[in-house]
Amino acid sequence: AATGACALAALLAGALHGVLELTNIVMLFLLSVVGVALLFGRGPATLAALLGVAMFDFFFVPPRMSFNVSDVQYLITFGVMLAVATTTAHLTSTLRFQRDVARSRERRISSLYVMARELSAVLTAEQIETIAQNFVQQGFQAQAVLLQQGMQDKLATPANVPANMPLDIAIAQWALDHNEAAGLGTDTLPSAPVLYLPLQAPMRTRGILAVQPRRQPWLPSPEQERLLQAGASLVAIAIERLHYTEVAQGA
Repeated sequence: AATGACALAALLAGALHGVLELTNIVMLFLLSVVGVALLFGRGPATLAALLGVAMFDFFFVPPRMSFNVSDVQYLITFGVMLAVATTTAHLTSTLRFQRDVARSRERRISSLYVMARELSAVLTAEQIETIAQNFVQQGFQAQAVLLQQGMQDKLATPANVPANMPLDIAIAQWALDHNEAAGLGTDTLPSAPVLYLPLQAPMRTRGILAVQPRRQPWLPSPEQERLLQAGASLVAIAIERLHYTEVAQGA
């Protein structure tokens, strides 16, 4: 794409060579660098900047069809052109990255709102688990399993664990007992392939949310971690609400 954009700029500049000055022809190559940076990022844009300087020198700077330079001042032009092109590519790709981050943040926050609305109307633990799995899948490209407490605050392996998910009940039990996240990306057993998040509700910890990213290594940003913690808190509150609803019905 970078090569094609520079070739297109060279063809357009060649057609206008008798009309435009060399200073204006340079602008066509800079425009191609900006376009490549917007669409493809920093690496291709840097390549487009280098190719643009080379094509401008070869096709338009006297003597043409040669990399020889008749006027030493053109060397300054090449240096400034390359500096402006690479700086423009860097700034444009940075804006593109920030745009992608903003879109990703908006998507995750939207999924959190949807999750909160759906959890407010659940009637069974199975519904809670399905909603939590959908939230983790859509927001973090990961699979999740909900581990709830059994007798004497012990966790048991659920029957619906995916075959490719290496769930470790011992790590999950440690996270529950210490009310602290463990496993992937934490200070406790960071080499484990699964992250175990305690489901801390207002009254007590209600279980563990086990999360396994589909891509390794997984390096979530602080914002992603806070969003995942917020999702786990909503799940915990929904489980506790369901528990006390059952207690009230029994009474």
